Amino acid sequence: MICISPILVIIFTSIFVLLLDAFLPNGDKKLLAIITGLGLVIAGATSYLLWEAQPQSLFHQALRIDQFSIFFNFIFLFLTGFTLVSALPKFDSQHPFPGEFFFFLLAACSGMMLMASSSDLITFFMSLEIMSLTLYVLTGLYKQRIQSIEASLKYFLLGAFSTGFLLLGIVFIYAATHTTSFAAIGHYLITSEHVLPPIFMLGVGLLLTGFAFKVGAVPFHMWVPDVYEGAPTVITGYMATAVKAAGFAVLIRFFLVTLLPILNSFSTVMITITILTMTVGNLAALIQNNIKRMLAYSSIAHAGYILIAICSANSQSFNLSIGAVVFYLVAYGMMTFGAFIVLSAVSTHKHIHTLKDVIGLGFKNPWLGASFSVFLLSLTGIPLTAGFIGKFYIFSTALKAGFYGLALMGILNSLLAAYYYLRVIVYLYMKDEEGVLEKQTPEFAWHVVIGIMAFATLYFGIFPTPILNFIEKAVLALF
Repeated sequence: MICISPILVIIFTSIFVLLLDAFLPNGDKKLLAIITGLGLVIAGATSYLLWEAQPQSLFHQALRIDQFSIFFNFIFLFLTGFTLVSALPKFDSQHPFPGEFFFFLLAACSGMMLMASSSDLITFFMSLEIMSLTLYVLTGLYKQRIQSIEASLKYFLLGAFSTGFLLLGIVFIYAATHTTSFAAIGHYLITSEHVLPPIFMLGVGLLLTGFAFKVGAVPFHMWVPDVYEGAPTVITGYMATAVKAAGFAVLIRFFLVTLLPILNSFSTVMITITILTMTVGNLAALIQNNIKRMLAYSSIAHAGYILIAICSANSQSFNLSIGAVVFYLVAYGMMTFGAFIVLSAVSTHKHIHTLKDVIGLGFKNPWLGASFSVFLLSLTGIPLTAGFIGKFYIFSTALKAGFYGLALMGILNSLLAAYYYLRVIVYLYMKDEEGVLEKQTPEFAWHVVIGIMAFATLYFGIFPTPILNFIEKAVLALF
């Protein structure tokens, strides 16, 4: 049980803050924030202590705790912690978050951690539902804003639709293999002497459909812009990064490891989805004047870049492909979360949505303007940023595996994306018109989060070796 202590710490902390909130005076949420932060720190410390431990399978192989799952624990804990810090100023605002925010944030984190450790389809499904149900609520935290309620309802309805695909896929796979264990399914594929039954392939296809929805891949992406725009900006940043990381963690463990013997059967479908996801996301982002919607569509495009490495996974570049996915998730998490927190910081007194709203930000607040520029340049893939290193590894993986056309499409899409990212920087620094922004004095909490994210984005773009060494160990733990 020691090996699942990080998850247990988060679960017990979430229950404790929920009960404690019932006895605290309205508006006094500082104690809840302190306890939540303490729980995240303890969970991170226990994860660090477990890093060198031997991999263990628990509960009849329902969970597998190894360096791969622990590495993703760090991702989820860091992003949850930064979300907590970024949300603190909201409790002093005109429309503060409710006290149950802390419970739902920790519950979502526990669901993600369980997803990364899942080695059984039932465990994965339950973990996914824990994460999803809490995110539906977090999306609708702004009860006084109709856009937030609408986004929550859309997310719930479309999420329930995708859940049906996932559940039906699990049923079909169980009908064919008589098991839901990842290891047992992998053994079934290796030892099967006959053609796989159509019901199994249909089940895998339905699971792939559900995964595509969760990571925002085309053609299951239509929920992304509306939900990202309507949700509180802090929560949008959390959803855009942590949820995507959780989805790809399971995608790696199940599709790339368990289903490795039959990956070629789905290569055409996966390549088509990858190209469409990159292209549709970038083309839609080109015509956006709403910054949150632009970042939402760019999030779809970045899912396509990650799928390039997923498609490129073969015997020659398997470890490199998974490593490229994991590093890109780290880089994407830093630069995207940082960008959304900048938007949250400049929207303290009025909702900032369009490009015209940020005219002159680089002069009115040089710190926010410079940080936002760093994040946008990294999203573009400019050298000396983490985004460049991530894309370099993604495209190198495709070239090594012989997917030259896929790598070319990724490069062309990156050039296409450069237009709308650099356009924002033009509005920050190079426009003569007077924007609607007043001189900004963001809260100290936002300064801390933005500063750490900007520094990490630059540091891992110049010195990627330390994080790559950790990622290499995490990838090797899968086998």
